[in-house]
Amino acid sequence: MTSLALFFLQTPTPQVAPTPEKLPAWLTLIYLIGIGVVGLLLLVSLIRSWFRRNPSAPTAPATLAKDIRKRLGATSTNRGLHVWRVIFALAAIFVFSFHVYWARYAAERNQKFQDLSYKDLRNRRLTESTLRGWIDDRKGRPLALYKKDNAGDIIRDYPMDSALAHVFGTDRGEPGLERALFGAESGAVPEVWQIIKGQTVEQRLNKDYTLTIDRDLQQAVVDQLKGNHGAVVMFNPQTGDVLAMYSNPSYSLKDVQDEAKWIALDNDRKERPLLNRALNEYYVPGSTFKTVMMYTAFRNGMQGIHFNTSGGFTPPGCGRTITDDNGGCEACGNIDIASAYQHSSNIYFSYLGTQLGGEKIRDTAKLLGLGAYDSLTGEGQGRREPEIWNASSQAVKNALAPTESWLKAGPHSTRCELMYEGYGQGYASQMTPFQMAMIISAAANLEGRLMKPKIEADRQPEVLNQVLTRDQAAEIRRIMNLVNEGGTGTGAMAPVKAAGIRSGGKTGTAQKAVPVIDPKTGEPKKKLVIERDFKGKIIGQHEETVFADKLRSDAWYLSFAPLDKPVIAMAVLLEGPGPGISFYGGKNAAPIAAQLILKAKSLGYFGGGANAPNAQPTPQQRRNR
Repeated sequence: MTSLALFFLQTPTPQVAPTPEKLPAWLTLIYLIGIGVVGLLLLVSLIRSWFRRNPSAPTAPATLAKDIRKRLGATSTNRGLHVWRVIFALAAIFVFSFHVYWARYAAERNQKFQDLSYKDLRNRRLTESTLRGWIDDRKGRPLALYKKDNAGDIIRDYPMDSALAHVFGTDRGEPGLERALFGAESGAVPEVWQIIKGQTVEQRLNKDYTLTIDRDLQQAVVDQLKGNHGAVVMFNPQTGDVLAMYSNPSYSLKDVQDEAKWIALDNDRKERPLLNRALNEYYVPGSTFKTVMMYTAFRNGMQGIHFNTSGGFTPPGCGRTITDDNGGCEACGNIDIASAYQHSSNIYFSYLGTQLGGEKIRDTAKLLGLGAYDSLTGEGQGRREPEIWNASSQAVKNALAPTESWLKAGPHSTRCELMYEGYGQGYASQMTPFQMAMIISAAANLEGRLMKPKIEADRQPEVLNQVLTRDQAAEIRRIMNLVNEGGTGTGAMAPVKAAGIRSGGKTGTAQKAVPVIDPKTGEPKKKLVIERDFKGKIIGQHEETVFADKLRSDAWYLSFAPLDKPVIAMAVLLEGPGPGISFYGGKNAAPIAAQLILKAKSLGYFGGGANAPNAQPTPQQRRNR
């Protein structure tokens, strides 16, 4: 009986809300009309007084000097009133315009208003007045549903809870799919004249949704990241399906219902469990960014460049010789792009960056969804990219919008800047795991296309950009395979090769400055800096964040499989345990990618069958959830 009741609870039915009370609407309308009339009367009186003014004539003889006449009569008496009349009229117009802006335009044009719209009690009441639909994974297994608790109350339940907390979101803070799919948007709130006319509230049909997420892969990612800070993003590069996306540490969707627990989570500046590291945290990409340089070389017919790496690379005027991680050269001699990528040669790719130039790098970066700017004036930092998603509504796009990854690239890029960016340092240091997964997906796509990411299973694939030709993508996949079969990822990928799976990848290790956390406050430590002029005189002061003396080493691994027709492409990012403690792409991140590839094989992703990625649940399976 309970199962039957729950089944009917999730059946999509139109939701019709009762007609709102008309009295408050009439009072609001009268108030607005009154303000408009007062403003109009004031404006008319100002115009009339302006044309009829000659107040000094009855009291001041025409023979008096003009400046004296101005000080006499009604003008002297009314001057102050006239000024206040103008001020009041302008204030009334401003208040009315302010109301019109926030009521009619802010929902579409004001990002801050959109971010805080969930706090609007009207929206929350509308949202909570109906049951939400169920959310299933790609194989029809529930990820969000209704069930009875021990007290017999119907509650919203999340079988994976913290594993999908950043994806689903809550009624507080950053929006997620729950608010995007089922929340009442601004357009659902009735206007005053609609209420007066007796119209009911138009609410969306709360239907069920199937996501592209694979519950088994998502859990495998959670297990692999246990005990680490980091993120994993997995795509199907042929369709753009998001197969798994997880950020660790996470939080419990049940805990955030309690305000005290929410505040504690929000104030945890050390662990930052509310931060979605996959979408919204910047990392230095290290050697994984050499992938962008390789794409740029192929796109511009410059993949045939050779360079003798034996003596390092010392660009004129840069004051530094670039070497590989061993202090010399990992691949020595006159090497080509394939050998350089296989052995992750900093020397070769720093040289390649200077040869490609900022404009060519910029053009490739934009095709990959990166922001590429010709200056460092702050543009791109923190901007969200909802347009990058293939989604059914703007609300879904906004809820999962990644922070734009960006670099400095353009006609004003200097040789020294390009030298560092060539191997993933310098002004290429603002990358998210989501963006890096997109980068590897372009080559993993058989046509060299970058597909728009999508998380709703019923969406048809959409192309974001044509990045490479079919032949270029095939050759780049061959080079990436060298990394796993003779290059920096060989050891970690040995179990994958032993299982009969050929794959491609790229390791990366990058250093990042991290703030020192005050154990008493949980906030980054600050220090007071005194500013002095050349004579030593104090001219000002400001606070600066205190950073650890040693850098933190983060580990990356980009990968795809299988080689002949990739159906998974991923980015794995592990934050180093702390300053001075090294994590390496090949040693720490690549083994996680290997285990996820093996898990995908066991689920049928590489061979079809009942567990194949595109297998759809039967109606009976959906009923038996």
